[in-house]
Amino acid sequence: MTHRVPYAAWVLLLSALGPTWSLAASGEGLLAEAVQEYRAALDSQDRDQRLERFRRAELLFSRLAAGGYSGSAKPIRNADLYVNLGNAAMGAERLGPAILAYRRALSLDPNHHRAEQNLEHARTLLPDWVPRPERGGLLTTFFAWAERLSSTELQMLASLTFFLAVVLVACAIRWRQPTWRNLAVIPGIVWLLLLGVLLYRSVGRAADAAVVVVPEVVARSADSAGAPARLPQPLPSGTEVRVVETRDDWSRVRLFDGRDAWLPRSAVELVAP
Repeated sequence: MTHRVPYAAWVLLLSALGPTWSLAASGEGLLAEAVQEYRAALDSQDRDQRLERFRRAELLFSRLAAGGYSGSAKPIRNADLYVNLGNAAMGAERLGPAILAYRRALSLDPNHHRAEQNLEHARTLLPDWVPRPERGGLLTTFFAWAERLSSTELQMLASLTFFLAVVLVACAIRWRQPTWRNLAVIPGIVWLLLLGVLLYRSVGRAADAAVVVVPEVVARSADSAGAPARLPQPLPSGTEVRVVETRDDWSRVRLFDGRDAWLPRSAVELVAP
C-alpha cells in the first residue's frame, strides 16, 4: 500500500536541531546525513530509490533518537526529531513505525501541531475496520484539552476550582441563597475531572500504549502460535493497542473496541521508549 502525506507534512523540523541539543561531532554528522538522505528522497523521481532513501533517513533519525552515534550518548528526547523520524517512515511506506514516532512526539510535547496533524492523517490510511482511538464528545474534548497542560498547571487549576466551589458554598450558607450552592456544582465537577486527569497521570500515563510495527500480524485467542485467530483479518501495521499483559514471547493487547487478543511481543512496540 502506498501511503501519501500532504506536502506540508514533509517539511523537516530543523528548528530544534541546533544549539539546544549540544550534540557530539559524531551526532552532528549523523544528523546531517539523515537530513541529506531525507531531502534526496524528496527529489528522487524513481520510486524504488525514493523508498530506499526514505528508509535510510528513517534509520539514521532512529539511531540519532536512540543515542546510537557514540558509546556514551544518551537517547535524545525531542519531539521534532520524532516527527522527522515519522515523516521518513511515512515516505518509506512504513505506517506502523510512522504512527509510533508521531505518538512518541506527542508524549513529549502534547501541543506539537505537526505531530498531531500527521498522526491524524496516518490514521486515515488504516483500513476502516481497524479500531482506533475515538475523538469527539464533551468528555473527550475536555480530556484532550487537559492533556495539553502540565501537571503543575493542572494542580493550580484544580486548586482554583476547588477554592471557587468552597467560596460559593460559603456564600450560600452565609446568605442562605440556594443559587450560590447550585453554581458551586460547576467548579466542583471541573475539580473532580481535573483530579481524575492527575490520578491517571500518576499511575503511568500511556505506559501501556503500543503500536503494531510489523506489516501484519494474526491476533490469536491465546498465547500460542497454534491458537485460533481472534479476528477475521490480521491486524495491519499502525494498529494502536494497549498492552494488558505480557507472557514470555506474547503480549495480550486490548483494541479500542474493547476486544482482547494475543500478539507476538516482537509485533508491537510501546510508545514509551
